[in-house]
Amino acid sequence: MRATRATRWAGGPAVVLAAGVLLAGTRGPQANVQRPNQAQPDGERLVASLGCGACHEGVPEAEEIRLVSPAMGDGAAPLAPAYVFHYMADPQMIRPDIAPARMPRYDLTERERVALALFVTNERELRGVDEAFRAALERHPDADRAEGRILFQTLNCAGCHAHPDVAPSRNAPDLSLQGSRVLADWLAEYLSDPVTIRPSGPMPGLGGQMPDFRLASAEVSVITGYLMDRSAFAVAAWEPAEVSPFSMEKAETLLRDRWSCLGCHQLGDDGGRVGPRLDGIVHRLQPGYVRLLIEDPAHLAADIVMPGSLEQPDRLDLVASFLLRREVEWLGSDPVPGMPALPDTATGPKATAAVEAAMPRTGEALYLSRCAPCHGVDGSGDGFNAPFMPVPPVAHADSAAMSLRPDDTLYDGIHSGGWILGKSHRMPAFGKSLDNGQIRSLVAYIRTLCNCQGPAWSRDGRRP
Repeated sequence: MRATRATRWAGGPAVVLAAGVLLAGTRGPQANVQRPNQAQPDGERLVASLGCGACHEGVPEAEEIRLVSPAMGDGAAPLAPAYVFHYMADPQMIRPDIAPARMPRYDLTERERVALALFVTNERELRGVDEAFRAALERHPDADRAEGRILFQTLNCAGCHAHPDVAPSRNAPDLSLQGSRVLADWLAEYLSDPVTIRPSGPMPGLGGQMPDFRLASAEVSVITGYLMDRSAFAVAAWEPAEVSPFSMEKAETLLRDRWSCLGCHQLGDDGGRVGPRLDGIVHRLQPGYVRLLIEDPAHLAADIVMPGSLEQPDRLDLVASFLLRREVEWLGSDPVPGMPALPDTATGPKATAAVEAAMPRTGEALYLSRCAPCHGVDGSGDGFNAPFMPVPPVAHADSAAMSLRPDDTLYDGIHSGGWILGKSHRMPAFGKSLDNGQIRSLVAYIRTLCNCQGPAWSRDGRRP
């Protein structure tokens, strides 16, 4: 059975906050209220009016969305925390005059609603308090504005709601390639009932997830048609080969026991929670896109974290065919139990600001986007993806262990993957995606985490 929209990553927010308020033409209470002479907008206008461009590249961004969305924080009209707390549980139609903009529905926990209410109202004064909100405050006495700020940032609420303390950021996938990327039937189903695809966000640590705008069927059809007509460039047609039972088993063995794919992706009950599940992608993605993605993902998106493959084309053909021939129902991604959502973790402001710089060359930013999900933000080996690995990730902050490893050994592991060092094959090879300077910057940054150098015999005398 397909995962429901309630699937979310635990410990962090589940949806990206979009814009406005719920209004005419949507499902839910009061959905039948109509604006006089309201015409069905075309796809581009509807996408812009919903505020999709606040989070996604590749679609128009309507500046007016920020004009009709209430501002938050200092200088804004005061809001009672209790009102925000209840409203976020189930946003309802308030201003049908600004159709088709609307506030989407969330899957926020009670604690998250408390923290967000405290942050956006910029006070803890219990104006308009009721017993339900008072009881929630008592159940979560340590929920505070700092936690609400992280939530507001992770959901990209600032994409629509101006706030003096948080800048907007586009933290969702680029939609300019949808026509060559996904299948139309899947897209329509997804827009009708969004589920978690990327447990840790479009880039690891950014968090967020697609909200439910409670779109009417006509709106789903219009948006699907508009997005399916968009393609930044043509992806070559490719069809999966017929695969024998022996070859299917061989391909699965490569994925589970040889390649690094399951370091980030889930297959069945095995694998990481960084990227989308590999189960049932035949129902979601176009074959040509799958084949190109596993060989050269940077060709599709310059800032993608997924490394290019160093494998031979025939093996890539085999694995792509295996994934597209498996008779497995498509599912959303599993939640990530205990995924951190605090300032000193991969979802915090430091990590977010660095990752958003679109493939920066600094060692710290590269580490946060590619290494921290497993090795931890501070190199302690406790990243949110670490529990899903067959062996514990190396603790780069361990000076005793890291001082025994030459810089060249670290370089080889980053370039060619863990297997080259006799370590876990789940450690990806970044040699096709990162250049020499980027890998060297990663090595240098790891040295700052352990506050150590490699063994004396490995130094060439050029360093003190």
